[in-house]
Amino acid sequence: MELKDINVSDHVEILQSDLRFKGPIFTIYDDEIKFASGDIARRQYMEHHDAVAIVPMRESERGPEILLIRQYRHAPRRILWEIPAGLLDIAGEDALSTAKRELLEETDCVADRWTKLARFTASPGVSDENCDIFLARDVYEVAHSQFERSEEEREIIKKWFLLEDVLDAIFRSDLTSPTLVTGVLAAVVALERGA
Repeated sequence: MELKDINVSDHVEILQSDLRFKGPIFTIYDDEIKFASGDIARRQYMEHHDAVAIVPMRESERGPEILLIRQYRHAPRRILWEIPAGLLDIAGEDALSTAKRELLEETDCVADRWTKLARFTASPGVSDENCDIFLARDVYEVAHSQFERSEEEREIIKKWFLLEDVLDAIFRSDLTSPTLVTGVLAAVVALERGA
Protein backbone atom coordinates (compact mmCIF):
# COMPACT_ATOMS: atom_id res chain seq x y z
CA MET A 1 0.00 0.00 0.00
CA GLU A 2 1.18 3.48 -0.87
CA LEU A 3 1.71 5.93 2.01
CA LYS A 4 -0.73 8.49 0.64
CA ASP A 5 -4.27 9.60 1.42
CA ILE A 6 -6.65 8.78 -1.42
CA ASN A 7 -9.78 10.56 -2.61
CA VAL A 8 -12.73 8.22 -3.06
CA SER A 9 -16.23 9.40 -3.78
CA ASP A 10 -17.73 5.93 -4.08
CA HIS A 11 -16.43 4.25 -0.91
CA VAL A 12 -19.86 4.51 0.68
CA GLU A 13 -23.32 4.83 -0.79
CA ILE A 14 -25.12 7.96 0.34
CA LEU A 15 -28.66 6.86 1.07
CA GLN A 16 -29.90 10.27 2.19
CA SER A 17 -28.33 13.71 2.56
CA ASP A 18 -30.12 16.47 4.47
CA LEU A 19 -28.99 20.08 4.48
CA ARG A 20 -29.16 21.29 8.11
CA PHE A 21 -27.53 24.74 7.89
CA LYS A 22 -26.09 27.01 5.20
CA GLY A 23 -23.97 30.04 6.03
CA PRO A 24 -21.38 32.17 4.26
CA ILE A 25 -18.40 30.09 5.46
CA PHE A 26 -19.75 26.57 5.90
CA THR A 27 -22.71 24.28 5.29
CA ILE A 28 -23.77 21.42 7.57
CA TYR A 29 -25.14 18.13 6.22
CA ASP A 30 -26.62 15.08 7.91
CA ASP A 31 -26.01 11.99 5.76
CA GLU A 32 -27.15 8.41 6.02
CA ILE A 33 -24.45 6.22 4.44
CA LYS A 34 -24.06 2.55 3.62
CA PHE A 35 -20.68 0.81 3.74
CA ALA A 36 -19.68 -2.07 1.45
CA SER A 37 -20.19 -4.37 4.46
CA GLY A 38 -23.86 -3.38 4.51
CA ASP A 39 -23.53 -1.38 7.74
CA ILE A 40 -25.56 1.82 7.78
CA ALA A 41 -24.50 4.92 9.73
CA ARG A 42 -25.36 8.59 10.10
CA ARG A 43 -22.62 11.18 9.70
CA GLN A 44 -22.90 14.90 10.19
CA TYR A 45 -20.25 17.03 8.54
CA MET A 46 -19.35 20.54 7.59
CA GLU A 47 -18.59 21.57 4.01
CA HIS A 48 -16.11 24.41 4.52
CA HIS A 49 -13.99 26.78 2.43
CA ASP A 50 -10.37 25.67 2.21
CA ALA A 51 -7.79 27.84 3.97
CA VAL A 52 -4.18 28.92 4.10
CA ALA A 53 -1.84 29.53 7.01
CA ILE A 54 1.47 31.36 7.01
CA VAL A 55 4.58 30.92 9.16
CA PRO A 56 6.23 34.36 8.84
CA MET A 57 9.92 34.07 9.71
CA ARG A 58 12.91 36.36 9.95
CA GLU A 59 16.44 36.11 11.27
CA SER A 60 17.52 38.11 14.31
CA GLU A 61 20.73 38.38 16.33
CA ARG A 62 19.25 35.92 18.83
CA GLY A 63 18.08 33.40 16.20
CA PRO A 64 15.06 32.76 13.95
CA GLU A 65 11.86 34.56 14.90
CA ILE A 66 8.23 33.90 14.00
CA LEU A 67 5.54 36.56 13.76
CA LEU A 68 2.42 35.52 15.67
CA ILE A 69 -0.95 37.20 15.95
CA ARG A 70 -3.19 37.14 18.98
CA GLN A 71 -6.95 37.22 18.53
CA TYR A 72 -10.23 36.14 20.07
CA ARG A 73 -11.76 32.84 18.89
CA HIS A 74 -15.39 32.46 19.82
CA ALA A 75 -15.87 28.66 19.62
CA PRO A 76 -13.30 27.88 22.36
CA ARG A 77 -13.98 31.26 24.11
CA ARG A 78 -10.25 31.98 24.17
CA ILE A 79 -7.73 34.53 22.98
CA LEU A 80 -5.15 32.53 21.05
CA TRP A 81 -1.71 33.13 19.65
CA GLU A 82 -1.85 31.95 16.04
CA ILE A 83 -0.03 32.20 12.77
CA PRO A 84 -1.74 34.38 10.16
CA ALA A 85 -4.38 32.43 8.24
CA GLY A 86 -7.49 32.87 6.16
CA LEU A 87 -10.01 31.35 3.82
CA LEU A 88 -9.81 30.79 0.09
CA ASP A 89 -13.04 32.71 -0.32
CA ILE A 90 -12.26 34.87 -3.36
CA ALA A 91 -13.18 33.22 -6.65
CA GLY A 92 -10.15 32.40 -8.79
CA GLU A 93 -7.57 33.25 -6.12
CA ASP A 94 -4.95 30.51 -5.66
CA ALA A 95 -3.56 29.44 -2.29
CA LEU A 96 -0.27 31.37 -2.55
CA SER A 97 -2.05 34.59 -3.55
CA THR A 98 -4.46 34.12 -0.63
CA ALA A 99 -1.51 33.56 1.74
CA LYS A 100 0.16 36.78 0.58
CA ARG A 101 -3.10 38.70 0.96
CA GLU A 102 -3.79 37.29 4.43
CA LEU A 103 -0.26 38.07 5.66
CA LEU A 104 -0.69 41.67 4.55
CA GLU A 105 -4.25 42.00 5.92
CA GLU A 106 -3.49 40.52 9.33
CA THR A 107 0.03 41.82 9.96
CA ASP A 108 0.73 44.70 7.53
CA CYS A 109 3.71 42.63 6.35
CA VAL A 110 4.93 41.18 3.07
CA ALA A 111 7.59 38.56 2.35
CA ASP A 112 10.19 38.14 -0.38
CA ARG A 113 10.45 34.33 -0.25
CA TRP A 114 7.63 31.80 -0.08
CA THR A 115 7.74 28.02 0.30
CA LYS A 116 4.75 25.68 0.51
CA LEU A 117 5.28 23.47 3.54
CA ALA A 118 2.31 21.13 3.80
CA ARG A 119 -1.41 20.58 3.44
CA PHE A 120 -3.64 19.14 6.14
CA THR A 121 -7.33 18.40 6.58
CA ALA A 122 -8.35 20.51 9.56
CA SER A 123 -10.76 18.10 11.25
CA PRO A 124 -11.45 15.11 8.97
CA GLY A 125 -14.01 13.57 11.30
CA VAL A 126 -16.38 16.51 10.85
CA SER A 127 -15.15 18.78 8.03
CA ASP A 128 -13.77 18.73 4.49
CA GLU A 129 -11.65 21.88 5.05
CA ASN A 130 -8.06 21.64 3.82
CA CYS A 131 -5.35 24.09 4.82
CA ASP A 132 -2.18 24.83 2.86
CA ILE A 133 0.70 26.05 5.03
CA PHE A 134 3.36 28.39 3.67
CA LEU A 135 6.69 29.51 5.08
CA ALA A 136 7.20 33.24 4.42
CA ARG A 137 10.78 34.47 4.78
CA ASP A 138 12.43 37.87 4.57
CA VAL A 139 9.29 39.34 6.10
CA TYR A 140 9.02 43.08 6.57
CA GLU A 141 6.33 45.59 7.46
CA VAL A 142 4.88 47.94 4.84
CA ALA A 143 4.04 51.48 5.81
CA HIS A 144 0.55 51.84 4.38
CA SER A 145 -1.71 48.82 4.18
CA GLN A 146 -5.04 49.56 2.52
CA PHE A 147 -6.89 46.88 4.49
CA GLU A 148 -9.23 47.99 7.28
CA ARG A 149 -9.74 45.32 9.93
CA SER A 150 -13.14 44.72 11.53
CA GLU A 151 -14.70 42.52 14.20
CA GLU A 152 -12.13 40.27 15.96
CA GLU A 153 -9.46 41.20 13.41
CA ARG A 154 -9.61 44.80 14.69
CA GLU A 155 -8.25 43.47 18.01
CA ILE A 156 -5.29 41.59 16.49
CA ILE A 157 -2.01 42.02 18.30
CA LYS A 158 1.12 40.98 16.42
CA LYS A 159 4.49 40.13 17.96
CA TRP A 160 7.76 38.51 16.91
CA PHE A 161 8.86 35.57 19.08
CA LEU A 162 12.02 33.49 19.01
CA LEU A 163 11.37 30.17 17.29
CA GLU A 164 12.81 28.33 20.31
CA ASP A 165 10.36 30.09 22.63
CA VAL A 166 7.43 29.18 20.35
CA LEU A 167 8.55 25.54 20.28
CA ASP A 168 8.87 25.49 24.08
CA ALA A 169 5.34 26.93 24.41
CA ILE A 170 3.97 24.32 21.98
CA PHE A 171 5.49 21.46 23.97
CA ARG A 172 4.17 22.92 27.25
CA SER A 173 0.70 22.99 25.60
CA ASP A 174 0.56 26.75 26.14
CA LEU A 175 -0.10 27.25 22.40
CA THR A 176 -2.91 25.08 21.04
CA SER A 177 -3.95 26.51 17.67
CA PRO A 178 -3.71 23.54 15.26
CA THR A 179 -2.50 25.71 12.38
CA LEU A 180 0.21 27.19 14.59
CA VAL A 181 1.37 23.81 15.91
CA THR A 182 1.29 22.15 12.48
CA GLY A 183 2.83 25.14 10.71
CA VAL A 184 5.67 25.74 13.13
CA LEU A 185 6.63 22.06 13.32
CA ALA A 186 6.47 21.78 9.50
CA ALA A 187 8.66 24.88 9.18
CA VAL A 188 11.27 23.46 11.57
CA VAL A 189 11.46 20.19 9.63
CA ALA A 190 11.58 22.01 6.28
CA LEU A 191 14.44 24.21 7.46
CA GLU A 192 16.32 21.20 8.82
CA ARG A 193 15.93 19.61 5.37
CA GLY A 194 17.32 22.69 3.65
CA ALA A 195 14.18 24.48 2.44
